[in-house]
Amino acid sequence: MDEREFYTWVHDALMHYGDSIHLRENPLLERLSALQPEEDRISKLRDLLRRAVEALKPPETVPYGQPEWLPYRILWGRCIQRRNQIQLCDELALSRSTFYRYQAQAIHEVARTLWETELGICATERTPQPDEAEEPALAEAARLAYRATRQVVHLGNLVLDVQRIMSSLLEQQGTTLQVRIMPDVGEVYGDPAVLRQILIHALSGALRVGAGPKLTLSISAEPEKTVCRIHGLAAITGLPLAHDHLAKTPELMLSRRLLDIYEGRLFFEDEDTTSPVIGFVLPSVRPPTILIVEDDPDTIELYQRYLRRAGFALHLAQSGNEIWALLEQNRPDLILLDVLMPKEDGWLVLQRLQTLPETADIPVIVYSVLPQPTLALSLGAREVLLKPVQEDALLHAVRQVLGSEDNADQRPRSSLVNNAQNGADRCRADS
Repeated sequence: MDEREFYTWVHDALMHYGDSIHLRENPLLERLSALQPEEDRISKLRDLLRRAVEALKPPETVPYGQPEWLPYRILWGRCIQRRNQIQLCDELALSRSTFYRYQAQAIHEVARTLWETELGICATERTPQPDEAEEPALAEAARLAYRATRQVVHLGNLVLDVQRIMSSLLEQQGTTLQVRIMPDVGEVYGDPAVLRQILIHALSGALRVGAGPKLTLSISAEPEKTVCRIHGLAAITGLPLAHDHLAKTPELMLSRRLLDIYEGRLFFEDEDTTSPVIGFVLPSVRPPTILIVEDDPDTIELYQRYLRRAGFALHLAQSGNEIWALLEQNRPDLILLDVLMPKEDGWLVLQRLQTLPETADIPVIVYSVLPQPTLALSLGAREVLLKPVQEDALLHAVRQVLGSEDNADQRPRSSLVNNAQNGADRCRADS
């Protein structure tokens, strides 16, 4: 292990601080005492990370708003509090490039601190500064993937596009690409451009590490997922080391990042005693669809960011006419409805939704600056949120309503969430 590799592990652990499943695969966990239960080691790793981030705080003599606080505030908000980068940029009045520069500096300091603990060894040299161009590239790809609209995608057509795009590069490398799609492979759900990037970068990563005369992309179906494998990498000795090398390939790192957003995963396995296989999993199940009824652009952008990041598929209506046009084409699993709308306000929309047989059983969450939960519930709303609505409160309400659809005894309820004050107060009322 060298210091650059150690930095990569620390970066990964910080970016997945709250994800126990992901932390289980981080090599840092193995450096803690194997005598401890795994959950205890995960807790200890989080504690070490948290204390290293807290060590970034400048002295109390430095005013809170000074630039010296930025590395700590960025890393604490981004990793420990798991806040969105766009929100932090707005709050701290930073451009994306400045944000990433301070974030890289902060992670570098955390890695140097942890290098001197039981996670590393006593450092004799300064931890190398990461390539600052790499992190913004990954983050920009992730930002576009979060914002992209997801839809049903036929893999056959997508793969044909990828073959055409990759043909020149494959020819230059003296490699051919054979595609095998099993008959039972159906559709996947996502943005076609994002899915193409996953495939293109996975194949480009295979070419970078060394492909033989023929690469084979095989695609098969498993319960609720589609599995893709790239065979034909040149024979490599020392396969475990080869897997580590593959994981650090820039193209595969980008594929992994995009797969994380789609709740997929990148993996490596061995075809024989010398040849590794690059594999990745795409979810095949359509996520719940939410229709957002809202006319304010800032609110629209905020809710889209919250809900897309959580994996929901979204439709948007900004007026009464758009609502009914969309409902004729698509049936959402849930409707988020603002009350204050021009012309046909939310009350009339809610009333009409409940009286039409084709929409009466679609659950509706009403949100508004108007504290009228009793009226909303009497008109058929399943939940009521009070603006401004924070991310955790919105996702809690959405998941609770969608999760209760099969419960026949579930009665409507109201959750008044005043996030301007505390972001969590919830008051319930039965209709």
